[in-house]
Amino acid sequence: MAVNGISGNYYSAEYTNNKTPGTADKDFADRINDIAKSAEPEETGNDKEKPVFRWLYSADGSTGEVYKAQSDTLEHPVYRVKSWDAAGKLTERVIDVSQVDPRGCNTYEMYAYAADLKETGKGSFEETVLHAASARAAAGAGQNALASWDYLQDIDWAETAQELMRSAYNYGDLQGYWSWKQFLGFLQ
Repeated sequence: MAVNGISGNYYSAEYTNNKTPGTADKDFADRINDIAKSAEPEETGNDKEKPVFRWLYSADGSTGEVYKAQSDTLEHPVYRVKSWDAAGKLTERVIDVSQVDPRGCNTYEMYAYAADLKETGKGSFEETVLHAASARAAAGAGQNALASWDYLQDIDWAETAQELMRSAYNYGDLQGYWSWKQFLGFLQ
C-alpha cells in the first residue's frame, strides 16, 4: 500500500522534488544564508565582537543579534542589541542589564537580559524569550499579531512566563514546565 509516496520500506521524494519554491520561500532562505555568512566577528574599533546570540523571527521577517559591549563591567553588564526589520532598517540599542526590570521591560531589554544569563553561565534562555514573545503576541490577538510585534512595548515577562508555565503543566508538558519555572526563577 502506498500513501503519498511512502510504499513498503522506502520513501519516494518525487512529491517534494517537483515543488518549485515560491518567492517567500526564497526570501526566507536568502535571509538564513545572510545570517550564516555574517557569523564572522564584527569589526568594532581595535577589537572584534562576536554575537552572544542571533535570532530570525520568521513571522515578521526581522533578524537580530546581541553583543556584549566593550564598556561591560560586573556591576553594570552592558549589551548591544541590533535588529533589522524585513526591509533591512537597523535598530540598535545599548542596554545596561542592571537597569532592566523583567516585570516591565521591552523585548530588546529582555534579549539583553537573556544574553547576560547566558554569559554568566546561568542558562541559555534566548529561545525561551522568542517563544514567550510569540506566545504573548498571539494571545487573544488576530491572525497578523505575530507580523506586527512591537519590540518596544513593555511586557511583564514574569507574568508571561507564569502563564506559559501553567499552560505547559496543564497540557502535561513537564519538561516545558520545568524550563519555564527555571526561567521564571531568574525573573523574580
